[in-house]
Amino acid sequence: MNSRSRQKRILEHLQEHPILTVGEIVELIECSPATIRRDIIELDEQGKLKKIRNGAEKILSPSTSESPGFKGFYPNISDYNNFDECDRIARQAVQLCQDRDNVFIGEGKTTFLMGKYLLGTNIHVYSNYLPLVTYLISEGYAHLVVLGGQYIKSQSLLVSPEIQESYQGRYLFVSGDGLTDAGLTKSALLAFMEEKKMHAYADKIIALVDADKIGVFGGITLFNLDELDIVITGKTGDPAIIERLNRKNIKVFLV
Repeated sequence: MNSRSRQKRILEHLQEHPILTVGEIVELIECSPATIRRDIIELDEQGKLKKIRNGAEKILSPSTSESPGFKGFYPNISDYNNFDECDRIARQAVQLCQDRDNVFIGEGKTTFLMGKYLLGTNIHVYSNYLPLVTYLISEGYAHLVVLGGQYIKSQSLLVSPEIQESYQGRYLFVSGDGLTDAGLTKSALLAFMEEKKMHAYADKIIALVDADKIGVFGGITLFNLDELDIVITGKTGDPAIIERLNRKNIKVFLV
């Protein structure tokens, strides 16, 4: 099998299995580990996959091979503690939206994953989180309002000094670094400030939280429990905190 055919099969298999080891690819294609490593390096250089230790992972975002400024701009699968769980959380978040809803989406690796589930919908998205914004633009998504301001490269955000009173939406989707009795907490100060502004635009707040962050205090309290309406998390979240959320009449989705 020539290199083009091998590389095509590797990329096709990554669509179904987001992370593959060299050993798994060797078994699939039946050639030497050295050959597979060369193929992975070539595909990584072309921006078609991401080379990781002893293997490769699927690229979640548009190719950045010809745009060096975008290197490290988009999340990679290996950046997630539990990619499959975060993907389920993102899918559930989009499923809560109705046709032609206006929704605000904050920064975060899980909110980024909402992008692929938004494609093909009529949901109107307002966001300043550039990885999500540029992904949606690259996919031709038509229902997008970019909340403008100064570009902060370290956090991939546009930061605005003002609240736009004319904006209004049904949901604000936010992620956090922890969720406790104190509420949803976040360590990124600029993202915290911007999402506080977005709160003024939205009727309800939906928190997207990894299960291993339930019961963890992760920085400044972004929203207390009285401000949260819905929490979407994994099935292994701290049951004591989940019960506390239920008692506060916060709708919890365990996915």
